[in-house]
Amino acid sequence: MPRQFIPVGEILKDVLKSRGLGSGDLLFRIQRNWASAVGEKIAQHACPHMLRDGRLTISVDSPAWMSELSMLSPQIIEKINSGLNDGATGNRGNPPGDAVRELKFRLAGRPAADKADRPASGENAPPIKKRALTLDEKTAVEAATANIQDGELRLQAERMLSNSCGRER
Repeated sequence: MPRQFIPVGEILKDVLKSRGLGSGDLLFRIQRNWASAVGEKIAQHACPHMLRDGRLTISVDSPAWMSELSMLSPQIIEKINSGLNDGATGNRGNPPGDAVRELKFRLAGRPAADKADRPASGENAPPIKKRALTLDEKTAVEAATANIQDGELRLQAERMLSNSCGRER
C-alpha cells in the first residue's frame, strides 16, 4: 500500500507557524531573490536562514564574510526591502518594504559543496540502502508536490520525498 503524502507547502506553513514565524512567505521570497539582491559572490558565502520580528538571520561560511557583511548591513537591508515592496503584508502586518530592519549573522561552516571533498565525520556509520520507487510511490510524490508554484522548490521537494521513500528500513 503506497504511503499517503501531505503537500510540502502545508507542512512548511504548520512548522513556521508553530515557531512563531507567520506564513514564512517573506522569508521564502527573500531566499528566492537572495542572489539577485546581494550578488552571486555574496550568495556563495551567505544565505538567509530565519526572519522573525524584522530581524533576518543570515548564515555565513566564515568569520571574514561575517565581518564584511556586517559592514554592508544597511545596503543589504535596503536591497532586500526594495525587492519585497509589492503591496503584500509582511510579518505581524508590517508592509514588506520594512520587513527587514536588522541583520543578524551566524557562522554556519563551509557550504555543502566544499564538504563533499572531505571525509564524513561518521565514517563508521552504515551506508544508507536505497531502492527504486514503485509506480504508486512516484505518483504519490508527484501529487504531493504538484501545487508548489516555484519550479526549483518543487524539484527539491520531489527529490526529498523520493529519497525518503526509497530508503530501505
